[in-house]
Amino acid sequence: MFDLDEDSETRIDIKLFKDVENIKSLKQRLMKGELNCCIVKPTLIVDPFQIVVAANKALISEKRTTKSVFTEILFNLSISKNITNSLKTFGIEDSDKHILVVIVNEKGEDNSKICSEIHGEELELMQLKNFSDVKAIQKVYKIHEDELSNVPLLDSVVSRIAVKDFL
Repeated sequence: MFDLDEDSETRIDIKLFKDVENIKSLKQRLMKGELNCCIVKPTLIVDPFQIVVAANKALISEKRTTKSVFTEILFNLSISKNITNSLKTFGIEDSDKHILVVIVNEKGEDNSKICSEIHGEELELMQLKNFSDVKAIQKVYKIHEDELSNVPLLDSVVSRIAVKDFL
């Protein structure tokens, strides 16, 4: 569980699942707004902090670019200002087998029951590094090898997420 905005007492929970069998139905339910969560491709995530930054940005924003806090998290993960491209890049596809579930809990809420609807094996979040695809992350965030010789990958990714609105 990660604390976000202190004033609203909002927290997010990030769960890692592998070998998920019901991706297609989860995606359909997400599209209909039936699941109060965000589902992300773990291959494009370096560290949970990357999601925390995107989620915090979504929650404290005075004006949303997308329809919900969940799509706003996906949008904020991307360096693109194109909503459709951002959702396609970071959201799940029918062929995905491994997922990260981001659950937003505002003061007094517990939305963790969503996890019981996922037909897959839940893993410890610290295993995320085993699913991260560094080359894919570099491509999506336009990070070149010379930058990585001076700056850790996570720092490069988070700085791009943070400055997206200013470019």
